Amino acid sequence: MTARRLLGAYVAVVMLFLALPIAVVIPSAFGEGNALAFPPQGFSLKWFAAILERPALLAAAANSAAIAAVATGVSLVVGTLSAFALRRYAFPGRGALMALFMAPLVFPAIVLAAAIAMVLAPMGLVRNFWGLVLAHIVVVLPYVVRTVSATLAEVDRAWEEAALTLGASPWRGFTSVTLPLLRPGLVAGATFSLIISFDEFTISLFLVGSGMMTLPIEMYNYAEYSLDPVLAAVSTLLILLTTAAVLAVERTVGLGKQFS
Repeated sequence: MTARRLLGAYVAVVMLFLALPIAVVIPSAFGEGNALAFPPQGFSLKWFAAILERPALLAAAANSAAIAAVATGVSLVVGTLSAFALRRYAFPGRGALMALFMAPLVFPAIVLAAAIAMVLAPMGLVRNFWGLVLAHIVVVLPYVVRTVSATLAEVDRAWEEAALTLGASPWRGFTSVTLPLLRPGLVAGATFSLIISFDEFTISLFLVGSGMMTLPIEMYNYAEYSLDPVLAAVSTLLILLTTAAVLAVERTVGLGKQFS
């Protein structure tokens, strides 16, 4: 019992430590002053309105949204088919292939970024929309493979076999029976992919350039010359959107079983 209490206290301290930046950033976005300050002076929404007066931030946000959407779409297709093959079929090298899919999760981000840049540069895909998409696919694909694999492990193959017995083709059985049952893993994987791709910084730093900037990099550049609460306002919106997305997924399909 003592060990459990100590573990609970440790987890609470860690969670509090991780939440402290949020507790500072969100109030700072509502201050009246012209510089980031905590505690904020007064209350105002002007910095949220000021975001609309920063075209560079808006353009970067649009780029990040487009990159995240395309990378997530491709990752859902590739990740779902890969998870199905890895989970349902035994073949030589299956363990090594799964480790390869999960590798981006364990490699240092700076090493992975440099490697991706070295591969894409000779193909002319640096400072290019499609180069960023390919790089983000590498980053988010493991999350789709993991969530879909976890859901697929709970799908009873008897449902698919029943469809085949009733005359469905293997493809029809997959699209009509298996795919709908994979909805929790697909929704969870898509949500995490969108969030992670939109927020990706290190790899994007090696690939962005003039005319092709992502929001995290643009915010970093903005902070070099100005420390007004606009950055806090943008961060607050991102925090709220991310929290809302995760809560929506939790309430509709559940996240706990995806990582059990």
